[in-house]
Amino acid sequence: MDSILFEPVKMKSMQLKNRFVRSATHEGLATFDGQPTLLLQALYEKLAKSETGLIITGAAMVEAYKNLPNIEGLPFPLAIDEDRYIEEWKKITNRVHGLGAKIAMQIVHPGRQEDPNLRGSTPIAPSPVPIEGRNIVPREMTISEINDMVEVFAQSCRRVKESGFDAVQLHASHGYLLSNFISPYANIRTDRYGGNTENRARFIVEIVKRARELVGPEYPIMIKMNFDDFMEGGLDKKEALNIATIIVESGIDCIEVSGGTQANAGKHIAVKGISREDQEAYFQSYANALKKIVSIPVILVGGIRSLSVMEKLIKDGICDFVSMSRPFIREPELIRRWKDGSMEKAMCISCNQCFKYWHKRPVRCYVEEAVEQ
Repeated sequence: MDSILFEPVKMKSMQLKNRFVRSATHEGLATFDGQPTLLLQALYEKLAKSETGLIITGAAMVEAYKNLPNIEGLPFPLAIDEDRYIEEWKKITNRVHGLGAKIAMQIVHPGRQEDPNLRGSTPIAPSPVPIEGRNIVPREMTISEINDMVEVFAQSCRRVKESGFDAVQLHASHGYLLSNFISPYANIRTDRYGGNTENRARFIVEIVKRARELVGPEYPIMIKMNFDDFMEGGLDKKEALNIATIIVESGIDCIEVSGGTQANAGKHIAVKGISREDQEAYFQSYANALKKIVSIPVILVGGIRSLSVMEKLIKDGICDFVSMSRPFIREPELIRRWKDGSMEKAMCISCNQCFKYWHKRPVRCYVEEAVEQ
């Protein structure tokens, strides 16, 4: 297929075959102790064979849970908090590279939204702001704990590189720890990590700078970042753009634009019922504003389903890459289908059943099968 979407493009030192990104998706295909399984390897191989340019893994924990129930079949999360994970990941990254694709790992700390039963202690956060809709108050991190967490994230970035990944992506969206720090709702500190915009961005800046010391100047460090919390008193577009310029100066190489928290996920993170082109790319106004003030690549995610919409986004300079999650759950071979000439939009109907059951079983599409409750 002759399209700007299939043209090769570089992201810093990383050469990509096209502009299609599989956005980080919680697959639930890890072992009890956070190692990748053969099923996860098979999924990444399928995405690679099907011409996906960049695959971003489901979020790997920079601090593994301490109280996970060891029950067969549960959708365990990935972890990257110890060097013992490196060798297993090398097998997967080598196979993905052999199939012509690139792969990045997303890393995360759940922060204030963490389940205290799984963590084995009270969730940590920049401030003790109660969790929306839950009877949980997180514990405010001390300065010493913040400094330690900077190193935790940076060492995880090192492990990602040593595992053979082509890039690392920090998860600063959806109400998790990095997102907590930049949000004026979740961060009401009065020290150097709270208050004004620069202070609330400091935690991410320090992580990027320390990670850069460990991975070198050419290794791509990406970030998925909220540009709107969609809640009263939360991060808004204007301040998010200011934060973006600050973290770009610190050394971030690419930004994936997102928004929302787990409290409003169904309304903003994974919008349901997308059936028309004008409903697609619902974060594009944020990406468009960001592209006007930064020179690094911008990835746009959020309800993108149609090739015509994607081409327009790229040609109009709104973003550099298009990113999808739910469509790849339904169709891992989606990009190959388009490349072979089938122009129909992604088959995903945005019903969100795949995410409805994510805490019970590994992620999959349920459109054509009955779901056992």
